[in-house]
Amino acid sequence: MTELLDYLKSIQRSAIADTTRLEALLAECWDEFDGSAEEGMAGSKLHQRMQDVGWNPPRLRFTIERHGGTVLGSSRAERHEWILDVNDMTATCARIGYRQIRPMAPRLDVRPLAEEIVQMIVEHKVDDRLKWNDDGTVRVEIGKIIPENSAIKPTVAGRRKRFRQMVDDLLASAGWQSVNWNVYRPPAT
Repeated sequence: MTELLDYLKSIQRSAIADTTRLEALLAECWDEFDGSAEEGMAGSKLHQRMQDVGWNPPRLRFTIERHGGTVLGSSRAERHEWILDVNDMTATCARIGYRQIRPMAPRLDVRPLAEEIVQMIVEHKVDDRLKWNDDGTVRVEIGKIIPENSAIKPTVAGRRKRFRQMVDDLLASAGWQSVNWNVYRPPAT
């Protein structure tokens, strides 16, 4: 910690362009700052990743991108801003946005899928995406239409929600009732 403090005393209040030395010194004493473990942050993650570094005594501010979500399939890196107070030995973190790492998956137009499924339901067709029950109700096998592994979990959930809403609306206009998630009853005869 002494080396870090000596280094910070030797520089003027300003932005710090070359962070190589600072990253090494800060990584060594990272755990001494209260709050430094927030967001699963370890000192070793500072190397070659600190951006927009500024020193305004007694506070050191920087941003860093976190790529944990990309491991799970996200196309965006979370951006965090850290403020370290060297007098109080505290570290605070705030999420400040995202950076698009690679293009997002194209938005799925659920209308054609929903229209196809609704037409099959209304016409009482047999299809592996539909499960017809003895009481006349039908269950839409949404996992066969929008598979679990077709995108990252939040994307699949959003696509399924839009699809379900579209099917609900189209079937309601044809007189069908929703009796449960993805289960519909035909109009009374």
